[in-house]
Amino acid sequence: MTYLLDTATWANLVTMPEVLPQRIARILRDPAPKGLCSVSLLECAMHHRHHRLKFNGTLGEFFEAGLAEDIELLDITPDIAVATNELPSAFPGDPFDRTIAATARVLDLKLITPDPVIRDARFCQVEYYPFRPSRRAL
Repeated sequence: MTYLLDTATWANLVTMPEVLPQRIARILRDPAPKGLCSVSLLECAMHHRHHRLKFNGTLGEFFEAGLAEDIELLDITPDIAVATNELPSAFPGDPFDRTIAATARVLDLKLITPDPVIRDARFCQVEYYPFRPSRRAL
């Protein structure tokens, strides 16, 4: 496994894959396993409850569609929990972002994210792409 998907990347892949740049789409189409931090499930559930994540169907159907064969759920370990406290002081306090970045670092995975704050923190390896929902994939 080489890559970890940020929650936004995973949600974009499921709900509007056309907004992903071609280089990211190529990575995501590769059948090699990719990781998804288990907290991304909770984050998506919360976004759905607050109407910030919209899709047709139920939350369970969203999870079923998003947990493809090449997506492996990764649990929080003691080392990952410790690493959430080792993030730079300027890193945002969002517990989901902190856990996802710590997971990438501890497991030596490259995090695919549209979040420039995570990219700029330089805490973990990042494959960054700008997120513009109005843009069509090239």
